[in-house]
Amino acid sequence: MGMLGMDVGEVRTFAKQLDSRADEIEQIVNTLSSALSHVQWLGNDANGFRHDWETSHRSQLNTVANALRDAARVANNNANQQEQTSAS
Repeated sequence: MGMLGMDVGEVRTFAKQLDSRADEIEQIVNTLSSALSHVQWLGNDANGFRHDWETSHRSQLNTVANALRDAARVANNNANQQEQTSAS
């Protein structure tokens, strides 16, 4: 019969990877936002692009980062529950 339950260490490692990737996304968002603020670009296209970045793209990337953090939190909670169950 195969394993039932989880390898707590592997799940915690996976949760750390999720958090790390969320950090990377946030760093990318900050880098791109900073770069965009320094681009010399005027006109309707520039205004439209900046508006789309601030109201759509940036917020969608932040949503992804938050979802990864939430998934990491759930994975860690599941690992904690597994440890508590196994200790009983």
